[in-house]
Amino acid sequence: MKLYYDTTFDGLRVQKFEVGTMENNIYVLSDTASGEAYIIDGGYEPAEIARRAEGLTVRGVLVTHGHRDHHEHVAELKDLLGVPIGIGIDDASMLSVTADELIVDQQSLAFGAFGLQAIHTPGHTPGSTCFLVGQHLFTGDTLFPGGPGNTNRDPVRFERIIASIRGRLFSLPDETVVYPGHGRDTTIGAERPQLDEWIARGW
Repeated sequence: MKLYYDTTFDGLRVQKFEVGTMENNIYVLSDTASGEAYIIDGGYEPAEIARRAEGLTVRGVLVTHGHRDHHEHVAELKDLLGVPIGIGIDDASMLSVTADELIVDQQSLAFGAFGLQAIHTPGHTPGSTCFLVGQHLFTGDTLFPGGPGNTNRDPVRFERIIASIRGRLFSLPDETVVYPGHGRDTTIGAERPQLDEWIARGW
């Protein structure tokens, strides 16, 4: 497990780790005052994730979408932490363990003084879900620096992911930080001007 950073923004602590052979990003979000937390995409190295979460009151593990690299070992993490697993309702059948919570669009998930807002962004998968807290957006494989997530050249899926990004994510302020499921962070402001280029290239 590689720690990218451990940073606090006005009481919101964000820890970013890289795990697994596909270089997945895992995020541990916590309220510094209460110690309540959520883990996003805890797919690999469950024992190490649990160790990193020691001292926190983890409210649950949230899975951004149903591809296996984002949840392969989440059942082990659930057992270690004794917490529920949540995923977008349309991806529940793809999960490696029975979901405890089926997340729907605009659902709010509270931890301490903060709340994660679920944003349904279909395209990469039917139930892909991003999570927003303040100006921090966790996008899974929906949005990366330089373009949308993979849609396997399927024009219907590509149209859906573009609609999700244009309508649901690019309505957010420019300064919103994007934390993707793989690779480096970006901002909405950095990515928005590239939308027409992505549409023209078709991926």
